[in-house]
Amino acid sequence: MNRRDHGRSLLQQWDAAKPANFYDDDRYLRAALARRVGAERLARFAPALRQAGADAAGPVSRAAAVLDRPEHLPRIEAWSPLGERTANVLSHPAHHEVGRLVWRSGVLSVLGEPGNVAVHAALTYLFGMNGEVPHLCSIACTAGLVKAIQRAGGDLMRREWLPRLLDPDYDRRWHGAQFVTEVQGGSDVGANACVARPVADRDGVWRLSGEKWFCSNVGADLYAVSARPEGAPDGTAGVALFVVPRRLEDGRPNGVFIRRLKDKLGTRTLPTAEVDFQDALAWPLGRPEDGFKLLMGVIINTSRLAVAIGACAMMRRAWVEAWHYARVREAFGRRLVEFPAVRQQLAEMRALGAAGLASTLFVAALEDRLTLAGVHPEDDPLFRTAVTVNKYVCSVDAGLVVHHAIEILGGNGTIEDFSPLPRFYREVPVQESWEGPHNTLMAQVLRDGLRSKMHDALLAATQDVLLGVPGTAPAPVRDRALGALEDVRGGFAALLRSDAETAGLHVRALVGRMARLNQAALLLDDAARAGATEGLGWLGAAAELVLDRWAATGYEPARDPGYGALIGRVLAG
Repeated sequence: MNRRDHGRSLLQQWDAAKPANFYDDDRYLRAALARRVGAERLARFAPALRQAGADAAGPVSRAAAVLDRPEHLPRIEAWSPLGERTANVLSHPAHHEVGRLVWRSGVLSVLGEPGNVAVHAALTYLFGMNGEVPHLCSIACTAGLVKAIQRAGGDLMRREWLPRLLDPDYDRRWHGAQFVTEVQGGSDVGANACVARPVADRDGVWRLSGEKWFCSNVGADLYAVSARPEGAPDGTAGVALFVVPRRLEDGRPNGVFIRRLKDKLGTRTLPTAEVDFQDALAWPLGRPEDGFKLLMGVIINTSRLAVAIGACAMMRRAWVEAWHYARVREAFGRRLVEFPAVRQQLAEMRALGAAGLASTLFVAALEDRLTLAGVHPEDDPLFRTAVTVNKYVCSVDAGLVVHHAIEILGGNGTIEDFSPLPRFYREVPVQESWEGPHNTLMAQVLRDGLRSKMHDALLAATQDVLLGVPGTAPAPVRDRALGALEDVRGGFAALLRSDAETAGLHVRALVGRMARLNQAALLLDDAARAGATEGLGWLGAAAELVLDRWAATGYEPARDPGYGALIGRVLAG
């Protein structure tokens, strides 16, 4: 075989080595789910998870590449041939083929039963290994709307709309969107100017007018929209939350007019638009004075969890692509996986991806426990802090992990139809901006810290996990983590005593370390409990790498004679 044919045969081996089922291939996902959901409950959902894993690795993966081509992106059909406004968003047929596979998994219908957020997260994660695909935003927004209606919806919403939102039949189901951002405010929701006025002859019905600047999943059936009732106070106290059907019962647009679709960097298969509302009929979600709390506590927190899920899924897929490539691709007479620099990147990818999955499932399971206990998750300091911090750290790490994967694939990693990596690299910055850019999240952590030291809840939970790690083998790593935890706790105390400008400059570094410590603790605990479980022996090394590289102070790999061995342990199994 000549060199050219040999090189192509190696690429064929790489392609053949990729998993046919993302669920079966991910041992850590299965182990973490068994802990967070419970083995008996997991067995109930295992067939759906396994089918989702096969669908995601097969037909959905193939369709994702097709849908991202410029000629296949969504487009607006604003008018009918008769000159009537339609405001239709037209999608490629593969969009609907993917949708049928995604919805039949039960990814949304499981939310009809309390305590299934972790299962929902796992199903979303499996499909998210293809990026936006283009239904992940629809899933996230629909999940938030489902929870909001379950919490505060009126009789009409519960009777007519909720069953449609939970329907696993794609061709019958309704899906949701959430429109908050306005051109003058961005993340500053208190600057919203969209106005709502009650309809005089229809009790409980309002008309909503104004514009929304960033409207993703604009083809949804129901929109959750923030608006200020006429005469309400300024700021977030005057923001109410409404549900606006996109169409009236006769099929005409409900005062909803799409200006244009945004030409985004990433998530291009997801139609994001600018929208004008002109006396659109709207129904309030809960009491108007509770609108902002419901918006942030239920809908936005749901989407923050969804961003973390999507980021973790892209990290896992990037690892899969790069790992199999590095094991077969040759350069200078050696396989890529034999080069120390490549091994270091692969180890970082594996450790950060697993850390993100650990902390994301921790947040999802925490929401389940609180809900089953009758506690509103957003009222719990641990959940409020963890969902925000986790969204930040997972979306940041996804950018690094995907970049590492592209670098390992070299020039091939930049080719759109060679792997999903270029698509992921464009999607990561979009995910980072959704539901609060990083600076907004840091400001929230600071405000919560100044008001009630809310960050202490996450630090305390991390300490509890570390102290509960079984066995003596993890003791050295656990002790280093506990020392770093005290350093971060002291850092927050000093930060909150400083002036606002100084605190704003330094909060991100502390939040990042707090997040890493939580992830390292969760990985260490999972590693200790997994014991000699086949294929999971690397978890403890991953915990150690996350701790030393991103949470502890003063660690320098060049001065650690065991660093190379640590990298090897992360890649083992």
